[in-house]
Amino acid sequence: MNIYDYNIWWKTSQVPKAYTGQKREIFDDITRYLDYRQMLIFFGLRRAGKTTLLYQIINFLLSTKTIRPLNILYYTFDEQEHDLDRLVEVYQQEILQGSIAEHDRIYFLFDEVQKLDDWTNKVKMLYDHYPNIKIIMTGSAGLTLTKNTKESLAGRFFEFCIEPFSFDEFITFKDVPVDKTREHVYKREIINLYREYLKNGGFIEAVAFDEIALKKYIKESLLERVLYKDIPESFGLNRPQLLFRLLTIIAAHPGMYLDYKNLGNDVKVDQRTIAAYISYLEYSLLINKLYNYSGNMLTSEKKIKRIYLANISFVTALRTGTTDYSVLLENFYAGLFKARFFYRSPQKQEVDIITVKHDRLLPVEIKIKEKLRTKDVASVTKFMKHFQCERALVITMNDERVETADGRTITMLPYWRYWSILNEIYDG
Repeated sequence: MNIYDYNIWWKTSQVPKAYTGQKREIFDDITRYLDYRQMLIFFGLRRAGKTTLLYQIINFLLSTKTIRPLNILYYTFDEQEHDLDRLVEVYQQEILQGSIAEHDRIYFLFDEVQKLDDWTNKVKMLYDHYPNIKIIMTGSAGLTLTKNTKESLAGRFFEFCIEPFSFDEFITFKDVPVDKTREHVYKREIINLYREYLKNGGFIEAVAFDEIALKKYIKESLLERVLYKDIPESFGLNRPQLLFRLLTIIAAHPGMYLDYKNLGNDVKVDQRTIAAYISYLEYSLLINKLYNYSGNMLTSEKKIKRIYLANISFVTALRTGTTDYSVLLENFYAGLFKARFFYRSPQKQEVDIITVKHDRLLPVEIKIKEKLRTKDVASVTKFMKHFQCERALVITMNDERVETADGRTITMLPYWRYWSILNEIYDG
């Protein structure tokens, strides 16, 4: 079992700079939990930066904590050998040269832990046996990490979803000077950055790729690895091609209404199989499901649903031909706002996204048009009256104004006013 090449800091007392990358927005939140007894679990899409985050934590421990380099063990279960007991034995005998129990705080960082058979029970035994161990783990796509973890490891862990770079992190990575408080001044730069970000979805490895290489990277390095390897291994599926087919259909129609029977008819598969496969895509963090808002979650669960791909780059990678920019932006903002609801009335009047914060509703409509007309916001207006909302947001192409009537305010902002839009969602 080769653990020495993975842990170069045992010799050098530092992590190579090539391993650490750009500090993530979530990093400071995570480090607050390093002194707690509980394990940390990072889950998320492939290539989202989970391994880099582990190296950043190791670097943080070495530089800001009085931690011996030998007290930090990193191991990836991408290795052929998946024997945790043997790993611990080798570490104790050859590195610590004594029992773990005889040392101060020890840090175990396990990458791709879901590839270790029965990993929850094995890690739980390690956690319970050695109170001085801090265990930090990653797992791709959240497959087994979200299925049974909460029950088997109850009270023993904190979890964090690690996502691709946000638009803010992307701008920092690109090193383009933008003053977020003066969006109009930097309109051209923001629009150019937006168009690039909507293609790569925040996957930094793909920033320098041309369009052909980018699509190949997203399909082969991300999607196909999950669809043809991760999901079948976790759920024992024998039709991964159906997963790919369903994902392609969603990419062609972002925000489509989820109708298992019609989907089953389209792909010649029983609707119960379609429902199961859609749930696997959801488990794997490849899709997001939105519910029709009703004010009652149980009622919303039973009503019609809409479905989007979880990352905007999946849309451009899987679609053929030209993609309507408004379609991309609708999928993008549904993901950005962590949307759970849309609205469709019995009269089929629709609002794209309904955000809920502290029981305050904010209807959001995405209308990428140069100039809006009254009928373009009619559904939003009726929603506001029906649910007694004081505010609404309409995301436009360039139209920017505020309309007030009957004590209700509709704010219209161009899509490129990214930070102003976020302010309306979270601070308005």
